[in-house]
Amino acid sequence: MSDTPNWAPNVSWDTGVHPEDAEGWDEPVPLEPPAAPPLDASRLGMVGTMAQAVSDSLQVPVDLPAWLGMAVASTAIGGRRTVSPKSDWTEPVTLYTMPVAAPGEMKSPALGIMAKPLYEEQKRRREQDKGAVARDQQDRRIAEAVVADAENKVIKAKDAAGRKTMRAELDAARDELDALGDPKVYTQLIADDTTPEAATDVIAEQGERLAVLSTESSFLGNVGGRYSKNANPEIVLKAWSHEPHAVNRKSGRTLLLERPNLSLGLAVQPGFLTGMGETGDVFEARGLMARFIFSMPASRVGERVYDTDPIAPALRHAWHDAITRMMEVIWDDGEYREMDLDAKARASFRTFWEELEPRHKAHGDLAAIEGWAKKLPGQVLRIAAVLTLIADPTELTVPGEVMDDAVALVPYLIAHARLVSDLMSSERQSKLGPARAVLEWLRRKLGDGSIEGRFATADVEKGVRGQAWCGETGDVDDALDLLVRTGWLRVIEPPERPEGRRGRTPKRRFAPHPDIRGAEARVLSINSMPRGAA
Repeated sequence: MSDTPNWAPNVSWDTGVHPEDAEGWDEPVPLEPPAAPPLDASRLGMVGTMAQAVSDSLQVPVDLPAWLGMAVASTAIGGRRTVSPKSDWTEPVTLYTMPVAAPGEMKSPALGIMAKPLYEEQKRRREQDKGAVARDQQDRRIAEAVVADAENKVIKAKDAAGRKTMRAELDAARDELDALGDPKVYTQLIADDTTPEAATDVIAEQGERLAVLSTESSFLGNVGGRYSKNANPEIVLKAWSHEPHAVNRKSGRTLLLERPNLSLGLAVQPGFLTGMGETGDVFEARGLMARFIFSMPASRVGERVYDTDPIAPALRHAWHDAITRMMEVIWDDGEYREMDLDAKARASFRTFWEELEPRHKAHGDLAAIEGWAKKLPGQVLRIAAVLTLIADPTELTVPGEVMDDAVALVPYLIAHARLVSDLMSSERQSKLGPARAVLEWLRRKLGDGSIEGRFATADVEKGVRGQAWCGETGDVDDALDLLVRTGWLRVIEPPERPEGRRGRTPKRRFAPHPDIRGAEARVLSINSMPRGAA
């Protein structure tokens, strides 16, 4: 029997120009990031006030000290608070922030000023720890020696009766050692250049909380396996959401963390994001980057002035007192306490959520940052809770005006997340780069007549083969799917095979948006979006 198919669809369905393909299109979503709006630091309360003073003194974008300051406040909370907008939805009040700035942008001085209260508090507590740690080490050495001595007596006992007596002494000695509990250690609030494994150990020692505040990217490089070639993002993923974490090691004790907490304030250089290479899969595919609040402000270099107003001593003291008070009330609290929203805050948050939700659909403007955008409502809750606690560490209800401030930051947060996603896309850490490459290829082919209308996935694969982002068929599929979701392409399904007919079923084709022909993607301004869209 011949293998030649006895059915094939009318070839005109997928070739040439189809007049209907030019009808019924919505305006496509631009793939270029919007212009980044400036940060309204007044929305960040005390953090914003201090950040503005640092910005004026150091001549840096206010965004840099502001988001590092929010990480400092998150550190002082230490995971001891959660916030709930409604039943069965709870967010830990902890933040991962990542301002992005080029070398020479005064990242280290800005972090040094904002984090100074934490370093001073850490130093003070470590001084207080000296006596307790020394006594514990002494008591532990004595107890261990007593256990060892009792073990020797059991071994040397001459008869069963003697061994029974010595075993009773051994059991008592072990009970005394066990009663000492975990070894007392010096307080460590902040780590810098550390590995995920070392950070996990410190978290276990420090009441299941730690912060990494740094102006270098070494910690994230270690997480992604850039240096060890062994990615280990688990603790960073789980500590953001307080998920239990167990570590079983061939040597050393097993760690069982019930609700680990990590605060991150990492000021990184753009080159870190564009140079991730293969480690990018860890950050994007595992959802690590979706947990960050990003900021990529415009540099002030070239427009700075030399003579600036120093930070007022009264403001420095107020900042120090605010962070220290949070440590006393929240960090030292042995209980985990849940915050709620007042009626106005609930209404404000609900309105924001309902306006954001439709933007997740196909053709929504959040398609390029969909993983990050899904966590945005939780980020808004966390920001509002942090702002509430820095104003009053004893408060357990987020007021409406604070929630309004947090919601007002949403256009800023989205725009800067898109900027960072765009920066990462050149190394395939987002879908924007491949989608743009396919769009540009289509423009050329439609412009020179190589493609007249509909085209297939295979046409694209052949055309973009060899580009850095295109490693396999799935890469092209992902790019095409994003172009469909953002309204640049339309899927044309093949006709159904007649019943009883054999033959190869043709694959789907795509029709391009009429504006693809030579048109540049329009950059939407946040201010021009419909009310509630941003």
